[in-house]
Amino acid sequence: MNRHTLIVAAFVVAALARVDAIIVTPMTFEQLVDEAAAVVYGRVADVRGQWSSDRHSIESVITVEALRYLKGNFGDAPTLRLPGGEAGGTINVLPGAPVLRQGDLVVLFLKARGPVIPTTLGLGQGIFRVARDPRSGAMLVTPPPLKESAAGRIVRGAADRRALTIDVFAESVAARGVLSGASKGVVR
Repeated sequence: MNRHTLIVAAFVVAALARVDAIIVTPMTFEQLVDEAAAVVYGRVADVRGQWSSDRHSIESVITVEALRYLKGNFGDAPTLRLPGGEAGGTINVLPGAPVLRQGDLVVLFLKARGPVIPTTLGLGQGIFRVARDPRSGAMLVTPPPLKESAAGRIVRGAADRRALTIDVFAESVAARGVLSGASKGVVR
């Protein structure tokens, strides 16, 4: 086989290879609250990797110990699914996909349609990390590094991206819920 044939064969194989893409549209905080079926503050209790039903990818099935619901309710130990993970000695990494570990404290913006396992809104955009402030001892919620501004631009390290106490964050979710409910004619 000459070099030219080998190059053409490589391009044909590459063209026929399965290519999956994840497209994530930037979301504002308001969109996250409005579109979430539930917002839960919790501790990751278990992370288990499993093959997808078609055996083409691995997903992580995550069980969360719900400490407090800020919106909706999926029970004391909701389970969610995220792309990527480890199963049977194989690791599937998706660039940009969030990774949760057992013991992580998080606020999750969850979506679910029908009787399926929920997932986070906007992939990593629906995961806010929580950590204890070493000085005050307060639990602080930190938004994801990228967020959409009110002007529709994606801003990294935006000035309004700051950690809030869990109580102030919960008030922000509740206030948005009241506003979005009022705009839809819903009385809460």
